[in-house]
Amino acid sequence: MPSNKDTPNRRVEPVPESYDPSEVFDPESRSRQGLAVWLLIGPFLAAFGGLGFLRMLSGVSRSERIRFDGGSFFLDLTLLLIFIGTHTAFARGWGRRFLNRPFGPDAERPLYVLVTGITLFAMTFFWQDTGPLIWKWNGWTSVLPRLVQIPGLILVIWSAVVIGAGGMIGLPHIRALESGRATPKQEFVALPPYSLLRQPLNLGLLMLLIGMPEVTADRLMLMIVMIAWILLVAPIEERDAELEFGEGYAVYRARTPRWLPKWRPGDR
Repeated sequence: MPSNKDTPNRRVEPVPESYDPSEVFDPESRSRQGLAVWLLIGPFLAAFGGLGFLRMLSGVSRSERIRFDGGSFFLDLTLLLIFIGTHTAFARGWGRRFLNRPFGPDAERPLYVLVTGITLFAMTFFWQDTGPLIWKWNGWTSVLPRLVQIPGLILVIWSAVVIGAGGMIGLPHIRALESGRATPKQEFVALPPYSLLRQPLNLGLLMLLIGMPEVTADRLMLMIVMIAWILLVAPIEERDAELEFGEGYAVYRARTPRWLPKWRPGDR
């Protein structure tokens, strides 16, 4: 290690009172407009994939297959596992480091949305009906699954609005790339429904899955695999949130139930 006398002198020069801010920092020098436009594919695919997923959960009014199709079932399972695997792996650890390599940390979230959008759109677009119908709610009982799904859909939309639907699909990050500004930092604010539950969005998804009015073999597989995945990944998401937001989230987690709200006497 060189001694102090071998180290060159370093001085911090004050910025003169009359200066041009563009000389100190020029956002345009960091803007990547071409990359931002290209990454917009992700939110579009994620939106179309989400709508297709909701269409799948609305049920199968009539199955076109009388007999079970094993080939279609294997295709559906493969598509589902690819979506779940990429969505989970790239959300943390080595997956996030991998997404940082091509364009740096500013593009991490948009790239994650792009990967998720591609796999979700592919799953919903290529999904096959395996037949036959296993159960179907008929007559007046057909109202019952909707009484589960409609509140679930409301809970999903409400949760997405509270945490920022645009942020979920990376739009603020894409705008930051386009303008050359710093990537926005995420903040944790426990507004309803998050003040009542730690997992309201995932609870809404569970309700949508459980409330499917018509179920074929492929929809039953979708229900079982997705429910198991949500239940397994929920604690991992909470651990990641505690690492990101610190002690504040730890206190929130200790006070707030995960799935069912606690109503105490005197609560308003």
